[in-house]
Amino acid sequence: MSGINQKLPILYDFLVDNYSVLKAELVDLIHHPEKIDDTNKFASLLAELNSPDFVEPLLQKINHSIDTDVWRADFMYAAIEIIDNIDQDFDIPAGLMENLIDWLLNNTGELAWKAASLLKYNESEQANEGRLQKLQSYDSFFLVYVECILGLLRSSEGKYIDVIRQIANDPDRAKELKEFCEEVLEKYDDSI
Repeated sequence: MSGINQKLPILYDFLVDNYSVLKAELVDLIHHPEKIDDTNKFASLLAELNSPDFVEPLLQKINHSIDTDVWRADFMYAAIEIIDNIDQDFDIPAGLMENLIDWLLNNTGELAWKAASLLKYNESEQANEGRLQKLQSYDSFFLVYVECILGLLRSSEGKYIDVIRQIANDPDRAKELKEFCEEVLEKYDDSI
């Protein structure tokens, strides 16, 4: 127990007495990810701190990222985790939605998944069209499609329920995706 007692003054100093300074330094690191030794741990720290103040700088940095930026997926993770846990609207930087749709449609792995996860919070027709287009493909993994479906449901549950039925009944779809769609349909049918 003495270990935690020794850490309490340090934690108090950072998280209570000097939290605004800590937050400003973390935001500065978001703007300069090349200064970060381990962006995975950094993103986990941001997610754990769960401050809405990190969302805008994360989204701005993600928006201006390029394919060779190794920190992009970590920053997307942090943004998704924070947005999932806050009840607050946030501004989408100009061009980000177009980038997210591009990453969703032109990738099949983690980048597509994280793009779909961030797009889930946008209920625009443009975002829905991107999700619908991705759902027509068969080349991504399960979680990409799940996030697309969740985004459609968030946008307008009843409007897209037939798309979900089609996926559930498609014999060429992966079993786990069909099962997910069946669960969604069961909940939807029970609610009407």
